[in-house]
Amino acid sequence: MNYKKKLTLSLAAVFCFHASAEDEFTWGMSIGYEKIDYGITLENTDAGTSSSDIVAPNTISEGSMSYGAVAIALDMRFGNHSFSVKSANGDSDDFMPSDGFPFAGWKNVDSNERSETSLNYSYKINNNWSVAGGTYFGENEREFTHTKTFPARGGSTLFNWDTTELGMQTSESEGTYIAAVYQDQLAKKWFWYGKLGYQTSTFNIGQKYNYAEQAVATDAWAGTQAQLVSNFSGGTGLFEWDIVYAVETEGSAAVLGLGLVYVITPIDTVTFGYERKNYSYDKGDVVKYTYTGLSGNSSGVIDDATTGTTFDEEADYLTITYRHQF
Repeated sequence: MNYKKKLTLSLAAVFCFHASAEDEFTWGMSIGYEKIDYGITLENTDAGTSSSDIVAPNTISEGSMSYGAVAIALDMRFGNHSFSVKSANGDSDDFMPSDGFPFAGWKNVDSNERSETSLNYSYKINNNWSVAGGTYFGENEREFTHTKTFPARGGSTLFNWDTTELGMQTSESEGTYIAAVYQDQLAKKWFWYGKLGYQTSTFNIGQKYNYAEQAVATDAWAGTQAQLVSNFSGGTGLFEWDIVYAVETEGSAAVLGLGLVYVITPIDTVTFGYERKNYSYDKGDVVKYTYTGLSGNSSGVIDDATTGTTFDEEADYLTITYRHQF
């Protein structure tokens, strides 16, 4: 994996509760666990889109997964300024539907590895209010197998086409965010905080997969499978193409966060947090669409491909984080 692994889509704001001098330089390290419920809705309302679009024209597909991620962060603070870097990783199977995806009648099996890295800055206005901002990069690697059996063209009942798409879909998000944060003390060792933010993001989806059609004899064929495929060019009845397809889009999200912080000691805290994000992305641009034929099949580039797919994402995070200040 190269970055790698998402989604986790999570923003980090650093909440430091300690009794140091106003301009003392401090740094800390955090380790936590995130329980993430993630869902995506893909809607294609354009009947004229390309055959390799993410979902079929005039359809809606929904995917969801629930997974855990380990998050590690380092932070530094000087006076009212705080900086941090955070990385989270997780994985899950069966993200998209097993039936009817990517198109009607198809079967889908997938596994996913997600990760995110964020750089964050926070400025403390007073004891209650602070503002935060930063950048992040996230990625989901979805390894998939799509299968469907098609009847032979021309109405023949002697054989079918067993069709397979086998490959990798990589989704990358990169953007910036800004948030307002309010915090206050509840009891001697308990604090609470609330966060409201907005973020913009670019979203790039790339697919690299092998598309294969294998002629398979039916019960109506009087001979053997070997006799059937001998009638096709190459003598195997197998036709393959390597497909590369890439879409770029952009959008925005609203971010809401709530949490509790328990101060174990002046340098040790435990944070219990909840965060919700709602993304909305526009229809993107197809920036690459090529097919490379194997075993003598034709190859080419499609320059006028379009996508009608829009993306809506929702993510809920439940987190527990231990932080130690050095």
